[in-house]
Amino acid sequence: MQGITEYDHNGVQVLRVHYSADPAKDNPEWVAEQKKGTTTAAWEQEYEINFNYFSGRPWYPEFRRDFHVAKDPIRPVAGRPIVRGWDYGLTPATCFCQTTAKGQMVILYPELQSTDCGILAHGQVVKAEAVSYFPGYEFSDYGDPAGNQRSQNDERTANDLLQSEYGIVVLPGPVAAMARWEAVRKKLTSLTPDGQPMLLIDPRCTWIIGGFTGGYHRKEVAGVLLEEPDKNEYSHMMDAVGYVAASIFNVAKKPWRHLVGARL
Repeated sequence: MQGITEYDHNGVQVLRVHYSADPAKDNPEWVAEQKKGTTTAAWEQEYEINFNYFSGRPWYPEFRRDFHVAKDPIRPVAGRPIVRGWDYGLTPATCFCQTTAKGQMVILYPELQSTDCGILAHGQVVKAEAVSYFPGYEFSDYGDPAGNQRSQNDERTANDLLQSEYGIVVLPGPVAAMARWEAVRKKLTSLTPDGQPMLLIDPRCTWIIGGFTGGYHRKEVAGVLLEEPDKNEYSHMMDAVGYVAASIFNVAKKPWRHLVGARL
């Protein structure tokens, strides 16, 4: 039913009821009348059920929650590999994605981000959750090219650690940030042959949805919006999404053998 989304979140049944479920309210005139005397933030929270609203300009204004977020939790397609995106640093993040026969990029649940955590501890969580949510699936991994840089205190890189400890082989994504941003934008603005979004997100991925709805926004300095995103708590997960988008849909420059990784 339009305007109503029901899904299971950690064993709890969640029902999200939007005003558009009421035919009398699903029109521009009603919306305009209700917006009088309220702030944009109040409208987003009270009416659009968007508690991730930010005053900054979203980095991906092409994103539409009502179109790019699935109505129900997404089940992975059997037989197709799970593609993971990795971002490193002290706030490592990993997203789980899959491509469909229509060429869609589907972002699956869970979304994993650690705080003040090294790559080994984060990798352990990713490995455990991958086995729990995607038993029997094969995985391919793309991530921050910085994962191949050796630290001053250890000869091993982040990618070396993931491979030696967990058997996870992370291929470097594009160095140029523009390549990642444009890959995501292309998916946001494209349709499948039957009119479905080319980028579809599981409704339980609240961190990624928050990033798309404004958590990941243009950097502002002295009132001037810059042509770069603000580096904040959302940027790590959004970079992970970008590595997947820019890598798996750029197959002309990558051997086919890179599309399938190790089985966990």
